[in-house]
Amino acid sequence: MKESPFPDGAAVDSFLHRHQLGADAVLAVLLILPLGLVSLSLLRASDSPVPLRLLAGLGLLVLHGCVVPRRVRPAAAYCLAAAAMLSLVVLPPLHDPGGAYYPPVLLPSSLVFGLLLYTASGRLGRLSSLVCLAVALAGVLLVLARLWNPASWGGSSGSFGLVAWRIGLAVGLAAAAACLWSLGRLSRMRVLFLAELRAKAERAEADRARERSEAARAERDRISREMHDVVSHSLAVMVSQAEGGRLSDVDSPQAGVFATIAGVGRDALRDMRGLLNVVRADGGTAPQPGLGDLSDLLDQVRSTSVRVAVQEVGDVRPLRPAVDLTAYRVIQEGLTNVIKHAGASAVADVMLAWRPDGLHITITDDGAGPSAEEPGVGLTGMRERLSMVGGTLEAGSRPGAGYVLSATLPYE
Repeated sequence: MKESPFPDGAAVDSFLHRHQLGADAVLAVLLILPLGLVSLSLLRASDSPVPLRLLAGLGLLVLHGCVVPRRVRPAAAYCLAAAAMLSLVVLPPLHDPGGAYYPPVLLPSSLVFGLLLYTASGRLGRLSSLVCLAVALAGVLLVLARLWNPASWGGSSGSFGLVAWRIGLAVGLAAAAACLWSLGRLSRMRVLFLAELRAKAERAEADRARERSEAARAERDRISREMHDVVSHSLAVMVSQAEGGRLSDVDSPQAGVFATIAGVGRDALRDMRGLLNVVRADGGTAPQPGLGDLSDLLDQVRSTSVRVAVQEVGDVRPLRPAVDLTAYRVIQEGLTNVIKHAGASAVADVMLAWRPDGLHITITDDGAGPSAEEPGVGLTGMRERLSMVGGTLEAGSRPGAGYVLSATLPYE
């Protein structure tokens, strides 16, 4: 079983952060079950006037509804909830069938305002959160004024004295508001701290990636310098010597051979310089050959006295760039093997068969071909290149005399 890269708690936090509105909607429903239903039952049981009960129910409904956008729109949700709480404070007391009176602000759903205070203090900036705290403390004063004298609204301080009632009520409400605000600020500090840690980790990863990139660039520069100093210099010397041999006796039979050596050397030198420019450019792409460049390749092979015939059957289809390059390299390597192992007077046939299942390339010659026990780097490289595009390679001696190389490249 694959292990999660995050701890369980972090995975839950990430899920809730991505689905804030949905999570808060679920929380609003969960708060309605214990608080809203009890408040609704008290309103239904009250024999107060219907308009009063409707106004109180509307205020409670607004409170519960503000839970849904509390994290998406914390300021708006808190202001709306504060207005709903104010309406519950100023409404006349509700009358219970048992003869008791109580202000609507004492309904259980009023506790939802504490959650909104916590959310607003944690989501808003310092100044805005202080304003929210001031609004909450002002609400505490209004509730104290409303409940200061229980006899004025038909209530009772119970077994406690009036002074103890007032002190306990003031301390309890103020402490609850201050604690909820402080918890919200602590949660904000935690979020900012984690964000700073994440930013530091990202900066450290970016620094490591930059160091790796610089190290890779330095290595590419070193390789390009070595190739330029060694390989390119050797090719330039080869071209120069070949041109000197050709010009020493332009009418001799060897002049054509020297010309071919010089031409191939110049092409190799040009390609080498192009590759070095790509390596130094860090991420550039060199122009890659394909079957469209097959005629140039055949001209180079024929200039070595090897006779090459090409035949195509079937309907030509467009190839992906990787497959097109692989097809060209297979033919190039196959004809190179003909030159190396079959000799200058060899005869080679190249067949391109465009079949429904893919492109089939067959190269046959009348030479011995490479050793079957030691296929060499060329055939191994061809197999690796073909496997990367989903192709296959078969090579070996054919009945009678000669060598055959067969490759299959899928279109997709």
